[in-house]
Amino acid sequence: MKIRKLLAIWAAKAAGTGCKMMGRQGVTWAGKIALKIYPQILTELSEEVRKGIFVVCGTNGKTTTNNMLCAALEAEGQKVVCNHTGSNMLNGVVAAFALDAGLNGHIDADYACIEVDEASTRHIFPRMKPNYMVMTNLFRDQLDRYGEVTHTLENIREGIKGAPEAVLCLNADCSLTASLANDLPNRAVFFGIDKGAAPSRPKTELSDASHCIYCKSEYEYDFISYGHLGNFRCPHCGYHRPKAEYAVTNVIEQRVNGSSVVLMVNGSQYLAEVNLPAMYNIYNAIGA
Repeated sequence: MKIRKLLAIWAAKAAGTGCKMMGRQGVTWAGKIALKIYPQILTELSEEVRKGIFVVCGTNGKTTTNNMLCAALEAEGQKVVCNHTGSNMLNGVVAAFALDAGLNGHIDADYACIEVDEASTRHIFPRMKPNYMVMTNLFRDQLDRYGEVTHTLENIREGIKGAPEAVLCLNADCSLTASLANDLPNRAVFFGIDKGAAPSRPKTELSDASHCIYCKSEYEYDFISYGHLGNFRCPHCGYHRPKAEYAVTNVIEQRVNGSSVVLMVNGSQYLAEVNLPAMYNIYNAIGA
């Protein structure tokens, strides 16, 4: 056992405990300290996860989708490492593993469910290789830090190049995230809300992705769920929404506290209750 690795884990736990005693979360500091003491800590701890690592990325819905996925795995009796707090940059991801490790310096986990900030994929994936990556959506968000959505998409694309074996679980209704399947060699599967599953919303003039990512022609839609998400197609180059293998085919009822939906998964239908309100949480649920 490497003494520095043990020291890094013990120091992270001490920092986390100390911050909690002072009424602070302390997750980022715990990760920063662990990484400073032992730079290889994320690589070595993540390699101890027995069955697989899930990463959830995207502008909206990361924390909800990640926590849904973690809860589903735990309900199956699996042991899961998860950054529940949403600390999703490098230090926060390191902290999730360091704080979950035992005092013997090892992880006891079947899976890891890790939310990752879009701009941090380039820094995290060289250290931790995910088996699956869920992409929720891309919208303009924090322009001062990320820039335009196409710049964020490029960051994600570069990050995924560091994880060529990861299966990409992409939102078929988001023209930006769906394009990753065309640009990368990774295996991809798609989730989304099918046309006719819910009433279509009017097209907004302030869409974050109103024009084709390939030829810059304006998209046409025959169904819009919200924002720029929906059944898009480019009339010029033909880029269009891919078929969703994991699809919501009917929103039976939308309530203040959730929705009843019909899911089509590999040809089989399931009735599901989404216990959170609004259309975007239906996307989070089908993504998970």
